[in-house]
Amino acid sequence: MIHAYNGVTSIRSNTFFNCSSLTSINIPNSVTSIGVGAFDGCSALKSITIPDSVKSIDVAAFQNCSSLVSIDIPDGVTSIGVAAFWGCSTLKSIAIPDSVTSIGSVAFQNCSSLESITIPNSVTSIGARAFHNCTSLTNIKIPDSVTSIDVGTFSACSSLVSIDIPDSVTTIAGDAFWGCSSLEEWPVPETATLTGSISFKECAKLKTIKLPQDITSIEREAFKDCSSLESITIPNSVTSIGREAFNGCSSLKSITIPDSVTSIAESAFYSCSSLTSIDIPNSVTSIGDDAFSRCSSLTTITIDNIEGVPTGSPWGAPNATVVWSR
Repeated sequence: MIHAYNGVTSIRSNTFFNCSSLTSINIPNSVTSIGVGAFDGCSALKSITIPDSVKSIDVAAFQNCSSLVSIDIPDGVTSIGVAAFWGCSTLKSIAIPDSVTSIGSVAFQNCSSLESITIPNSVTSIGARAFHNCTSLTNIKIPDSVTSIDVGTFSACSSLVSIDIPDSVTTIAGDAFWGCSSLEEWPVPETATLTGSISFKECAKLKTIKLPQDITSIEREAFKDCSSLESITIPNSVTSIGREAFNGCSSLKSITIPDSVTSIAESAFYSCSSLTSIDIPNSVTSIGDDAFSRCSSLTTITIDNIEGVPTGSPWGAPNATVVWSR
């Protein structure tokens, strides 16, 4: 155990870096800040009491404290720094006080035992990959104070069943939820815009997807291995469907491709084993190799194009007949 003396106002950067035998510490009420990497690598530290005097928890302050089970963040702390609790793999729960306004990037990344967290209405920003790979997190509610969800914020949260996103959120990074293999409901509100590369890859329990009306492309592997996906609405704004976009969507029985789409990339619908038919509009001028490979139930591909006829039919489909329509 370590006792910090009264009168100390800050725990400086890397003060206890890699003190792997440190199990507990008393922080006096005189301390107002915990510096960068202050307890980084204190792998035996099981608990710590942060006094109410502390106002900031800096970058990587408790990174890789792999024995830390719980921690209370006092009222008065306004920000949780980048990677503050990164790799705290036994941390099960954490209460964030109403004074906190921001949660830094990768703040709780790889907290694989984290089951619950309450985000208060004071929080206005949550950084990129803040909860990436929190594999025990089952549900989360985003407060009305948040307006955007950053890159990979909840990616690889494989136990996340539901997430409540308010209408105040207007932008969501396209890969915010990839690898959320237990997520059952489409998480994007109708008022939100998806930004950047869209990826809901490995969201194996999603059955229905309704994309926002302003996206222009379905990116590579966007819905790969969404094995429960039964239906998806592709808006008229989409012009391209990327490589392996729907690879492994084995429950997808039908899909409507709008007239705005001009290209379907290679392996776009690879192994969509329940897909029985598909209509290709006359706007499509290119279809990539093996676009329909291993679509074992696909019997009819209707091409509504006689001028810019895509070559390579039947694009890997083993049992399909191609019907050329006017």
